[in-house]
Amino acid sequence: AGPWRGVTAEEEGAAEEEAPPPAAESVWKRFLEWIASEEELQEEMPEDRIKLYYTILIISIFMIVGPSLMVLNKEILDVVKFKYPILVSCLGLVFAAIFTQILKRLNLLKLQYESTVTFKFWIHRCLPVGICHAATLALGNAQYLYMGMAAIQFLKAFTPIITAIVTYIMLNRKESTRSCLALVVLCFGTSMAAHGDATISTFGVLLQVGGALAESIRLVMTDFLLSGIKMNVLENMYWLSPAGGIALFAAGMIVEGPTMIQKGDYIKLWLNPFMFTLAASLGVGVQLITTAVIKTTSATSLKVLSQVRNTIPVFYGILVYREIVTAKQSVGYIISLAAFSYYTYSKSRPVYRQEVPSEPRSSQSEMQHAAEKC
Repeated sequence: AGPWRGVTAEEEGAAEEEAPPPAAESVWKRFLEWIASEEELQEEMPEDRIKLYYTILIISIFMIVGPSLMVLNKEILDVVKFKYPILVSCLGLVFAAIFTQILKRLNLLKLQYESTVTFKFWIHRCLPVGICHAATLALGNAQYLYMGMAAIQFLKAFTPIITAIVTYIMLNRKESTRSCLALVVLCFGTSMAAHGDATISTFGVLLQVGGALAESIRLVMTDFLLSGIKMNVLENMYWLSPAGGIALFAAGMIVEGPTMIQKGDYIKLWLNPFMFTLAASLGVGVQLITTAVIKTTSATSLKVLSQVRNTIPVFYGILVYREIVTAKQSVGYIISLAAFSYYTYSKSRPVYRQEVPSEPRSSQSEMQHAAEKC
């Protein structure tokens, strides 16, 4: 009968009714529930003006968070001289794993596939996808050690070509005539933008190609290994972030750990706690805001906005790092952006096929279905 006595379910329910949650906590919980749900913005924002302002806000945050993470990673690698891209990439995935675990403990995250994702399922299906995602992040961050920010963004426009080649080799999936034309123009524009850039190195280009390959393979593996499982962004982070985090930490300690310990560079983590924590949290923020953009606009709009957003680091590199971009490179980059926009448009157009009786899909047809969804 003292203060430590048990609380019945009826008393707990009455207490919840009498003490509503704080406003800030309620808004945060509603935002997480909306991110994790399949609901569109129209149901949450009934007034057109509020919807417009909210969309502008989401897009503005999206345009700021991504470039901020790129700049911060380059500052850590170049200015702080913590030249360990694998370990830097590990921070974001570890933070995402901790973040989702906290949400789960606070009952703010409901796992729809908790009974499906057994340990065996996680090893065979989630771990390979997480490793590919980890490789994409590590190779992407390593580029900042060998190339300028503008050159990296120029070469990123080459990614759709790598994706098309990977899907053709792995899945025998052919692009349409319009898509092939857009890819040819994209290749020309990217080559024009990269030509003559003094900051581009052979090893940096290899890292860019490797990162694009890892990302393309991840897209195919995600849809093939996790076929039929539609996780929301938070549950996706809950299951996949530990896989990528473990892979990056193990690889980082093997490849970069001995050098970091020998030089005593680990002390830089303690000397710059705010910078490293911000970089880790922005990694989670990018995933959340990306999902919010898709919900408020569309997946096609996200691709176009991402290309526009990639121009921000280019200007930052010119203004802050004094990188030189010629008129020829600017024209080439504009051509590549236009070609990518047309490629996105051609891929988003519906393709009408003659309907045939449904049959059980083989492994090859499952892979073809995965390619079409990618």
